[in-house]
Amino acid sequence: GPLTVLVTAANLLAVILLFGQRLALTAGWGGFGMDFALRLDRFASFILLAAAGFGLLLGVYSIAFMAGRRAVSQYFAYFLLTLGMVNGAVLADNLVVLLFFWEGLLLTLFGMIWIGHAGAFRTAVKAFVITGVADLCMMAGVALVGHAAGSLTLSRIPPIALSGAVPVAAFLLLMIGATAKAGARPFHSWIPDAAIDAPAPFMAFVPAALEKLLGIYFLGRLVLELFALRPSSWLSPLLMVIGCATIVLAVLMALIQTDYKRLLSYHAISQVGYMILGIGTAVPVGIVGGLFHMVNHAMYKSCLFLTGGAVERQAGTCDLRRLGGLASSMPVTFGCFVVAAASICGVPPFNGFFSKELVYDGALARHWGYYAAALAGSFFTAASFLKLGHAAFKGRPAADRPAVTEAPKSMLVPMLVIAGLCVVFGVYNPLPLRGLVQPVLGSQMAGHDFAGL
Repeated sequence: GPLTVLVTAANLLAVILLFGQRLALTAGWGGFGMDFALRLDRFASFILLAAAGFGLLLGVYSIAFMAGRRAVSQYFAYFLLTLGMVNGAVLADNLVVLLFFWEGLLLTLFGMIWIGHAGAFRTAVKAFVITGVADLCMMAGVALVGHAAGSLTLSRIPPIALSGAVPVAAFLLLMIGATAKAGARPFHSWIPDAAIDAPAPFMAFVPAALEKLLGIYFLGRLVLELFALRPSSWLSPLLMVIGCATIVLAVLMALIQTDYKRLLSYHAISQVGYMILGIGTAVPVGIVGGLFHMVNHAMYKSCLFLTGGAVERQAGTCDLRRLGGLASSMPVTFGCFVVAAASICGVPPFNGFFSKELVYDGALARHWGYYAAALAGSFFTAASFLKLGHAAFKGRPAADRPAVTEAPKSMLVPMLVIAGLCVVFGVYNPLPLRGLVQPVLGSQMAGHDFAGL
C-alpha cells in the first residue's frame, strides 16, 4: 500500500511536469507500420492528469479499505499495472500500440474482479468475455483504418471522410470498442455484477474513473481527429440514440436496486450516455459538454463509490434494507455523499450541473427529442439518489444493524478532496473548461467560450 502511494505520487508529479508539452517518441517495433509510437499533446495531458490524480487518491483510500482482506498484494499489483496500461493507451500514437495497452487492461480487469472473493471468478469471466468481444470489434476497426488510410500512426492520418463502406465500417467497429470500454449499453452487464463481487476501490478506480476516461477519450479522438464526423452524417444521430438509450434504460434499472454499490453501478452506466450524447452531437457545445462530463463523472462517481466502500467497511453490508440512520454516526461520509449526489443530479452550482447544461444545449441544437431524453434521465437520477440517501443515511436504523463509527481518516481524505473538486469545478468552471477541456478542440471552438456562470 505505501509503495503504491509513493509510485502514484511520482506518477502524478511526472504528469504535472509534462502537462501541456508536445512530445513524441518513435522506435522500431513490429514492422509493417507497427512502430512503438507515443505522443503527448493537450488532450492526452488532460486525461493523464485526471487518471494520475485518481490513482493517488484511491491508492491512499485502498490502504485502509484493503487491510485484512485477501490477496492484498495482488490487488495493489493490478492497481499499478492498470494505471500503467491507461497511461500507455492514452499516449499511444500507433493504433497497434494502443491495442497492446488496451488489451492489457482486459487482463488487469479480470484479475481485480477475481480477487474480490472466492465466488467472483464467474463475474471476472463474464467481464472478460463481454469486453473481449468489443475489443475484437476494435481490432477489426484498426485493420480497416490501416487499409483505408495506409498508415497506423494516428498523427500521420488525415481526417477520414465517412463515405464508402470501409470508412463507415471502421468507424462503427472502433466506436463499439470505445463505447464498450466506457460501459455503454449493450456491453454494460458485467458492471453491476462487479459492484457486488469486486473490492469497492476497484469500482471507484476502474469502471467509474479510468475506463470512462479511456473510452470517452478514444471516442473523442475518433470524432475530432481520425474521422470527419459532421452533424449531417447519419452516424451522429446513431451516437446520440445510443447515448439517450444508455441514459434512460440504465437509470430506470438503478431505481429498483436495493444494494448501495449496485445502484451506483447502474448510474455509472447511465452517465456514460450523457458523454456519448454530447460527443455525438458533433457541435462544439455538445462535445465540450461530453468531455467535461467525462471528468466530472469520474470525480463524483468515484466519490460515491468511496462512500459506499466506507459504509460497507463500517456497517458490514451494502444492503439498503439493513442500513439507515448512518448520517449521525458517519457525518463526514454523509456530507461527501450529499455533495457527490447533488453533482450527479445536476444541482447548481456543482460541477455536474454545468457539464449537463452543455450537453443539453448540444442535444437541443440537434432535436428536442434528445434533450427530452437527457432531461428525463436527470429527473430519474434525482429520484434514485433521494431513495439511496434516505435508505442509507436517514430514516430509521435497521433492527439488526450493529453500532457504526466514522471511517478511518485515510478513507475520508480522498473523499473530501474529490467532493471539494466537485464544488470547485462547478463554482469556478473556467478552471477545467478553459484550462483542460476547450483547448482540446482547438480551432473547432470557432471562438466560442462556454465557461462561466
